[in-house]
Amino acid sequence: MINLEIPDPFETFVAKKYASYKGLMYDFFAKEWYLKAACCGEDLYAPNKKTMTKIRLYHTRNECLGGY
Repeated sequence: MINLEIPDPFETFVAKKYASYKGLMYDFFAKEWYLKAACCGEDLYAPNKKTMTKIRLYHTRNECLGGY
């Protein structure tokens, strides 16, 4: 079977450009912010940067490191 689907050049470009990037990224297609937590590697998602900061701090301080 031959796959006749043509890949989207913009999606391919973005995927290759940010393949090795670590940090806060905006997913253009899902319209949300994405981050892989540095302490445990868990994926975090949020609708905006302000909420992502709150989620990251709460996750790092309370869930991963057990509070401080």
